[in-house]
Amino acid sequence: MKRQLSMRPSFNLVVSEPYITLDEFCRRTGYKLSYARQMIREGRLPIRKKENANGLVEVNMFALTMEAAQGCEIALQA
Repeated sequence: MKRQLSMRPSFNLVVSEPYITLDEFCRRTGYKLSYARQMIREGRLPIRKKENANGLVEVNMFALTMEAAQGCEIALQA
């Protein structure tokens, strides 16, 4: 009886900072702050739910990483 081995590669994704400020996101990506705010309004940039209207806007880097990984046609297990 032959045993079949899986040749599927294994990847480990490490998100060192699950949330970063909107200013830091703009610094890292080179996007203008106004464009990043537009992306948030359009639902294209995931953010952490704020506790109040004046709360700090934090970009959800984990969600962005998962979105990017899903675009690579790999099976994800969380």
